[in-house]
Amino acid sequence: MRLRLGLAASVAALAAAGCGSSPSNSQLASVRPLSALVGIDQLPQPGFTVYSAGHAETAEQVAGGSAAVAAALSRDGLQSAASVSYSRQEEFATANGPLQVSATVERFASASGATDAFDADVATLDSSHGAVAVSTGPLGDAAHADSIVRALPDGLLAVQITLEWRDADVIAVLVLRGRDGGTTLQDALTLAAAQQDDLVGGSAPQA
Repeated sequence: MRLRLGLAASVAALAAAGCGSSPSNSQLASVRPLSALVGIDQLPQPGFTVYSAGHAETAEQVAGGSAAVAAALSRDGLQSAASVSYSRQEEFATANGPLQVSATVERFASASGATDAFDADVATLDSSHGAVAVSTGPLGDAAHADSIVRALPDGLLAVQITLEWRDADVIAVLVLRGRDGGTTLQDALTLAAAQQDDLVGGSAPQA
């Protein structure tokens, strides 16, 4: 599950825890989403553990239970998808770097289908309450990021950064959560570079 990971539910857990050119479509057509997920050894901060092990997902799971979104993904030609989540515990008030990282990879039957799904995701991201679009720079064929900040009961601020990009017929999504000011777009872009290497046949992650 990707875009439907709500920040509000994760805020409580956080408080308790204390681009270049793209390959051709034929090169990405053989991507296996489960094998292309960012691995725990690729996370820049130490102390992460697997929160949800890498697993295949159906259109319904990717859609977070939304029947309408699942139907749209099927129409767009979603062929396979996979997700993984990691978390670490650190004093929230001083934490630098993300405390939660979720990654999703989706492969479609065509680049046009992936484009339609990507455009729909961007519209959903931008319409989220409090979402602020931020520039990603060159990444894949198209990329978009949004930041959402929420206040914790103790007054501290938590941030969720969602970075999504499309490369040919594949969509990759990273969702990072942590302390506002301690978790940044650069953290997401660093992970995206590793994720992109996996997509185009670079290092194989060890999940």
